[in-house]
Amino acid sequence: MVRLELRVVLATVAIFIALGGIGLSIHGSLYYLNHEIWVGVIAIAIGIAGCVTMLTLWPRDLPGKTPSEHPAGDVGPEHHPHLPTQF
Repeated sequence: MVRLELRVVLATVAIFIALGGIGLSIHGSLYYLNHEIWVGVIAIAIGIAGCVTMLTLWPRDLPGKTPSEHPAGDVGPEHHPHLPTQF
């Protein structure tokens, strides 16, 4: 589950890169700055590709599949007497 949350954070960062690219392209279009337009277009492409890559479901993300380092019967650490029971 933690791996999935990291992918969502990275997808969010990729979306903000794409939004910055949109802003840069608009700025370059308004002031006839050819270099900024192309840098913005490249940022848009990288942002969209990053978002799509991070949010694509892989077979190991499906409910019936578990990664090899987390066996299905593993419920977590055993209870130790010095730890509170609410954890």
